[in-house]
Amino acid sequence: MSENHTSFLPNVLVNSLPKSGTHLLLQIILGIPGMEITPAWVIEDKDLDMIKPGSVGPAHLVYSSERALLLKHKNLKVIFISRDLRDVVVSLVHFIMLNKWGNHLWTPYLTSLKTHEERLLTMIKGVSLSNEQYEEFGITEIPNIRQFAQDKLGWCKELGICSISFEELVIDEESQQKAIMKIIEFLWDDLKLLRISKMELLQKIRGNIKPESSGTFRKGKIGDWKEEFNEIHKEAFKEIAGDILIQLGYEKDNDW
Repeated sequence: MSENHTSFLPNVLVNSLPKSGTHLLLQIILGIPGMEITPAWVIEDKDLDMIKPGSVGPAHLVYSSERALLLKHKNLKVIFISRDLRDVVVSLVHFIMLNKWGNHLWTPYLTSLKTHEERLLTMIKGVSLSNEQYEEFGITEIPNIRQFAQDKLGWCKELGICSISFEELVIDEESQQKAIMKIIEFLWDDLKLLRISKMELLQKIRGNIKPESSGTFRKGKIGDWKEEFNEIHKEAFKEIAGDILIQLGYEKDNDW
């Protein structure tokens, strides 16, 4: 499709909590005819200028009301994806330990821990390192899971953006179809100029979903934490971020 035919397409920001299905959401947006990914990730506000009509930029941008206004001013269509923070913990630990590039800031410290259980607990509770440890590992701290997530979860409540959960996209076919239709409806003012029906577009998008083609894909499973958390992990998580699970609708109370 030529540039002339993509000028009407939306400029989309795929923003996410890390390890929440960023690449899956990108595959959905790139299943729209004519859409292309930006040449690099959006790290700072100035990088938002990379997102032109017909392109999608991935990001892990922190929420602020000022940034939300900036995105509206730039007429960006923002889709935010989040996930059960317990599964984020599990996915983060595996990602860092299996990181084929070996360049994650936390890899040296997590590798120094003797067991997988210790690594999970560190990712839940966080850790502050001494000056001596800084010399060895090159970091001053690892945030706890609340600190890691809370500054991005404000997007879930922001009006005018499309908020999706990882679970909606993978729990079953019906849920996935409903979530994709939600995205199509959100972008439809631009997409209707493609002159294809919403159902045709849905099929094109679903045909582009290939999780295993992502370099960061491991399992893409819901509830992995149930197999990996022990009672110590559960109690630590409840203390630090149990209320967030309730706010996001993953639990009714702390009795899990």
